[in-house]
Formats: sequence, structure tokens, C-alpha cells
Amino acid sequence: MEIDNLDYSKNWWKMAKEINLIPAPNGFICPDDPGEPGLKIPRWSVNEIEARIVSEFCRGLRVLEIGTGLGISTKEIARRAKWVYTVDIDPWVKENIAPSLPDNVLFYDNIKKIGAVNFDAAFIDGLHNYSQCTQDIEDARRLVKRDGLFIFHDAKMDPIRGAVHNAGLQATYIATAAGLVIAWNGGQNGRHDQDADREGGGD
Repeated sequence: MEIDNLDYSKNWWKMAKEINLIPAPNGFICPDDPGEPGLKIPRWSVNEIEARIVSEFCRGLRVLEIGTGLGISTKEIARRAKWVYTVDIDPWVKENIAPSLPDNVLFYDNIKKIGAVNFDAAFIDGLHNYSQCTQDIEDARRLVKRDGLFIFHDAKMDPIRGAVHNAGLQATYIATAAGLVIAWNGGQNGRHDQDADREGGGD
């Protein structure tokens, strides 16, 4: 059964007004959004239930977000996370969305600018094609601690599911409007420490 919700709370309407968002089925869109670079397709945010699920998983953690987008998920994660480092290469997002983000959020326009933070979790919601999602997984593996949490949005899309599967991540699917995947950073090929131990690679 899929989770759906159009009955947005007062907090969500407040966020929507801050950056001129309008409700759409299962999320928000921004009429001023020129679209993602190279695609010219307006961004579509997570819905309230999806954002709440992601935020609860990130409670008290240091979180890497790949794909700031309209900032809806960023703000909801920041309500419960310790710190959020969010990345988006789009100049429109840097100019229009980043200034509205909370004080415990650091915005970057290039993931290579982030130092050795050792994140507890990553929320991956970047460009939705196979090659970019694969790159996002590689970046997250480098920055998130071993056995840290990976959360993917838009998991109903074939490129996202394919990238997660081919990365060898142990993953669990949550049936929301767009689909979420929960996985763990088990190191190279998604293996957990005990697998490396059996092969003589552990302590």
C-alpha cells in the first residue's frame, strides 16, 4: 500500500509561503523554478510524509543531503538532525533557496568542497539518472561513516533502483508516493564488516 498525503500541516504551508511554493499532488513545485540544469524540468519536492520519515531517521545525526532542490526536505531534516550539509550545483538553488535554509544547514555548490566530516547519514535526491545516482552513491560512500545510513528519494524510478542495486547496497524499500529506499554504507560493494572479517580483512 502506498502512502499518500495532500492534507499539509500549518508548518508546511509556512515553508511553502517562504519561497513561493504551490501544492501539487504528493509535494510542492515552485512557479519561479526554471528547471534543473540541462533538463529544464521544474523540481518536485518530497511530500510531507516522506520528509517526516527521512527526518525521523536523521534525528540527532550529521547528515549529508545531495540535491537541495526546493529546500523542503532540507528544512524538515534540519528540524531533527544535528547538522545538515546540503549540496546543489544549480545556481538558481544557491541564489533562491539557500538563503532561506536554517542556521544548522551549510550549503555547498560542489560536493568536492566538503572536507572530511564523517557523516552519519546521507539523503540522496539529486539528478534522477543512473550515472548521476551512481556518482552520488560513490560520493556518499566516501563521506559517510561505515554502516552509516543512506536514504534515497524517488525510488520508484528505474534509474534509481538500478543504481542502488548495482552498487551492491543492502536496501529496504518504503512505499511512499515517490518511493524511499533505506540502505547502509557497508563499504566497497556494500559488504558489511563481518563479510570482510570472514575474508581476513577485519581486525
